[in-house]
Amino acid sequence: MKINFDAEPICALQPTGIGMVEIELCKRMIKEYPENEYLFTFFSLRSTKEKKKRIRERTGENVKVKAFPLLSSGLYKIINTFFPLPYRIFFGGKNDLTHFFNFIIPVGVKGKKVCTIHDLAFKRYPETVTLKTRKFLELRMKKTIKRADSIIVVSKFTANELNELYGVPEEKIAVIYNGVDFNLYNGNVEYTRIKEVLQKRGLEYEKYFFYLGTIEPRKNIKRMVGAYAECVKRLKEEGKEIPKLVLGGKLGWYYDEILEKIKNEDIEDNIKLLGYVDEKEKPELYSGCLAFLFPSLYEGFGLPIAEAMACGAPVLTSDSTSLAEIAGDNAILCDPLSEKDIAEGIYRLATEPQTREKFSKCGQEHVKQFNWDASAEKLYRLYETVLKETKKNKNTNARNGEI
Repeated sequence: MKINFDAEPICALQPTGIGMVEIELCKRMIKEYPENEYLFTFFSLRSTKEKKKRIRERTGENVKVKAFPLLSSGLYKIINTFFPLPYRIFFGGKNDLTHFFNFIIPVGVKGKKVCTIHDLAFKRYPETVTLKTRKFLELRMKKTIKRADSIIVVSKFTANELNELYGVPEEKIAVIYNGVDFNLYNGNVEYTRIKEVLQKRGLEYEKYFFYLGTIEPRKNIKRMVGAYAECVKRLKEEGKEIPKLVLGGKLGWYYDEILEKIKNEDIEDNIKLLGYVDEKEKPELYSGCLAFLFPSLYEGFGLPIAEAMACGAPVLTSDSTSLAEIAGDNAILCDPLSEKDIAEGIYRLATEPQTREKFSKCGQEHVKQFNWDASAEKLYRLYETVLKETKKNKNTNARNGEI
């Protein structure tokens, strides 16, 4: 097979969640099936050599990488809004299949087309998405669904969303769960290493609640901060120890209200913003926390809760969207729209060691089912199926005199 991957999500200096999904799946597939030809393509106006180097370091040294150096990805998207430029003009080739991991399939792609749609937050919670992103997805989503030979989603929840909101038939959707890198995220992180990372960050072992993700409205951080403030007030009144709230992740969009909420609650001394967290420090931060908090409004999968569980951290998350599907009965589930409900869950984790121990153990066992190797294998089999359907259709058409 000649497989082309859209490399836009993985060539950034600091790849986000979608980029990490592509990296994990691609590097495993390439290692397991080296006989295929793999090509990574992207638009680039600057730092092209560095981006190519990053792609090879993250996926495989022998993969082919091709960049179009006269356009950025953003500029290509803008131009396509007014004047569609076929993708094959820039990345023609003779690829059997091209996979776009970041929601959208552009016009004019040669060969079979697969895309991953991680969630439909822009439809369900439009106020949590930037106007630019929302308009872009609204304009492109229906065309993408029509162009795709197969659509990958990362949970049954998102499969149902696609069917309900866009009428996508079940046979066109493949559920392939995200996975956990158990070599990195596990309960075997050495205490000395945990302590070293925590000291560097000004933290103490099991003296903080941890959140990891982009600092933006969809993650429900504003309501989580309010719930934490309520918990702090209660713990103070009872004379109990107060864990800090540590927020890891880059500032995304519409974050001003979140920062303002922290100031207004008068708990700035109890909250620490870490900024972007390097992959190499995430296991230690998960392993060293008292509990992991992730009461997001809407998620297609919720990779941070799976990683936290793998490290043995007890988890609090939402009782809705994909989070309930991924966590099951192995976390404290709360109503993400109820500050009171979130506060009660945080208080339980702060004061009930038996509850923390229970969810630490069952979470670590439960998360074993989310395996990147299995997901990469399932993805590869999907590619084979899509290409077999092509051959089957060609043979049928030939027999019918249509070719």
